[in-house]
Amino acid sequence: SFIVWTRRPFEPSKRSLLTVEVAEDEAFLRVVTRTSVPVSAAADWTARVLVGGLKPAHTYWYRFTDRDGNGSRIGRTKTAPAADDPRPVNFAFVSCQSVNEGKLNAYRRMIFEDARAAPQDQLDFVLHLGDFIYEVVEYPEEVQTRYDRKIYEVARIPDGEKVGNFHIPLTIDGYRAIYRGYLHDPDLQDARARWPFVAIWDNHEFSWQGWQSILKAGPLERPGQTVKVAANQAWFEYIPARVTAPGGSLERFDPPAVKDVAIEKFDDNGLGIEPNNLTAIRSLIAYRALRYGRHLDLIITDQRSYRSKDPTADPELEKLGGPEFLGMFPEDAMEILDGG
Repeated sequence: SFIVWTRRPFEPSKRSLLTVEVAEDEAFLRVVTRTSVPVSAAADWTARVLVGGLKPAHTYWYRFTDRDGNGSRIGRTKTAPAADDPRPVNFAFVSCQSVNEGKLNAYRRMIFEDARAAPQDQLDFVLHLGDFIYEVVEYPEEVQTRYDRKIYEVARIPDGEKVGNFHIPLTIDGYRAIYRGYLHDPDLQDARARWPFVAIWDNHEFSWQGWQSILKAGPLERPGQTVKVAANQAWFEYIPARVTAPGGSLERFDPPAVKDVAIEKFDDNGLGIEPNNLTAIRSLIAYRALRYGRHLDLIITDQRSYRSKDPTADPELEKLGGPEFLGMFPEDAMEILDGG
């Protein structure tokens, strides 16, 4: 099985239906399934469809159409091999992509090489290890370059906050705007239309230096339970993944109600036991395990939602390093901090 995704806006007050087709050939002469899928403003007009009952280790094509005959681009994807399949597994991993400070032409190179590879050497999937977006957004008219990188337009953040040169989202509308800006990139579009992606978030899908549901970006640090839920909702809407939303449906997220409350008590593992913190963290569980043939058990971990505060963030620790390695940290000291 796999999940296919699209976005098709309609008039704001309407809930509409799309038709999705999955076929064994790019010309759609051998359609294997066809169904209707709802889209609405509640999910920012995004649609996710879980397609099952398919052949293992098989390539399929899919497309969406609306009732007027307007169609999406054609996407291509693959199913995983059966659990006892001995074939090798070919995948690439990517992470930390910033449209704001560059272009995603690495995907163009990946597509170029994969299209010319022998069938047995082509990629089966792309593993995205996080930072699909950077929630810290710079505006080109405010800053032209950073580290000699040109600043490109991504989005305008409604109801956000500014820290230095960075605009930071605080609501679902802000996170959605950033995802839409990233998905305007043609190389990213082509990559998502060529391969299945297996994704997990890192820090920037929520907050640059944040942890659990605490919002932190430089001098800005405060409880952010509502922001964490908004970030999880946008991730669910724009990243097709085998995860379960609070409402239990792929159609919409149905965010839980939380308040931004100070987290003052922690358990022995460093997890804040404040109820709004736990609700925000648990609003979307992204850690999971996938089996890919005989040779690969893919265990995807969430390194952000349950962690404690970054031990290297204390300004006093800067004294442990020297000026010859600006922004670095001694490895032996890091090992001690990692050990608790």
